[in-house]
Amino acid sequence: MTHPVIQRRRQERAERIGVARRWARKLADQRAVHAVVVVGSVARGDFNKWSDLDVLVVAEDLPDSGRERLALLHDGAPPGLQPVGWTPAELAQRRRRRDPIAREADAVGVVVFGALPTERTDGT
Repeated sequence: MTHPVIQRRRQERAERIGVARRWARKLADQRAVHAVVVVGSVARGDFNKWSDLDVLVVAEDLPDSGRERLALLHDGAPPGLQPVGWTPAELAQRRRRRDPIAREADAVGVVVFGALPTERTDGT
């Protein structure tokens, strides 16, 4: 039998992932989304009550401007959800550079919508 503290912790994690999943579905209704992946402490399971819900969005039609991109992703996001948005080509570049978010998405990320692109989209 699993200890009640562990059961509660698993439930809290599942609830946070559910928040990300519901948000991802709404976003996918508006954008050409390849994947939405929970990363960070929630994905790893070492979150606390102050932890943000870090989410990587991989989508085709993101604005080039960082400010516009953030505004788009934050519009309608639930409190505490912190999205980062990359195109598939940007994901490929960041994987090559061994970016910590890209590495974490690949290693422990929890895909809540779609699938992470596995091929390189930069022509190499």
